[in-house]
Amino acid sequence: MTGEAAVSVPGKTILFGEHAAVYGHPAVVTALDLRMMVWAKPRPAAGPGAFRVKSDEPGDLADVAVEIATDGLNVPPEGLEVHIESAIPPGSGFGSSAALAVAVVAACRRACGDDASPSEIARLALAVETRQHGRASGVDVEAVLRGGVLWCRRRTDGSLEREEIPVAAATLDTFRMFHSGTPLQSTGEMVALVRRLMDDEPVRVGDAFATIDQVTRDGSRALLRGDGAALVDAVRAAEAALELIDVVPAGVRDAIRGIEAQGGAAKISGAGGRTGAGAGLILVAHPDAAWHDRLVRPSGWTPSIRA
Repeated sequence: MTGEAAVSVPGKTILFGEHAAVYGHPAVVTALDLRMMVWAKPRPAAGPGAFRVKSDEPGDLADVAVEIATDGLNVPPEGLEVHIESAIPPGSGFGSSAALAVAVVAACRRACGDDASPSEIARLALAVETRQHGRASGVDVEAVLRGGVLWCRRRTDGSLEREEIPVAAATLDTFRMFHSGTPLQSTGEMVALVRRLMDDEPVRVGDAFATIDQVTRDGSRALLRGDGAALVDAVRAAEAALELIDVVPAGVRDAIRGIEAQGGAAKISGAGGRTGAGAGLILVAHPDAAWHDRLVRPSGWTPSIRA
């Protein structure tokens, strides 16, 4: 049986674990209340091609997602029409591609009469993410699909460890989020750049990943304790390690030094960038809400929702 299906999913942010998560290190991720809606239904009239996609998302990822989602299914003879509307900034660390992968897969499967399980949706969505980025950790997909705050780690066999971290809302108030501008490099390009750096300078990247691994574990414990001061320390250490692998553009590094000079901490959240003025989503951390109100934010940074 087929019919119209509608799916709403959130964005995400990585609190700790960027890039290292691709290589089996843990990450802490949380869903964001920025949402994407996807509708899938049989096409109203037959025409050339099996699918018609209407999307406000750039690129051809939606076509890839529809292709992977419907592989092996009994698609309606008239094909599917897929409509996507999103409030998640694309290409900037807010989880737009993971949200699209999860939502399109879920909507298309349901429209074709297949009530896929969350684990099957995650498997197919990860295939979409891998097609997009070349190599994907899967943590973004889990955050979008499951919600909440999650500790995740990719095992050597490809499966994903996942554990929910119960975090009080007051603890998440340690963080504020800003959009520093869309990076010039895509997530796939940044993953490839880190891969090449790992090949050329394995000790440098290995040291950075070891720090990120430890910071992720320290940060998850600080979240459990509600320790805002420890979260600030973890953010500062994570940012230093990410700068070591060249995923923070010079202008963003300078802006983060300015935030540190005001007593806070900040880090990129996501793939970051190599050049240009923006690195996408930036997390700013301080345990005092009044400090956040006084913060002189860098020029061009746009406040976003809280974590």
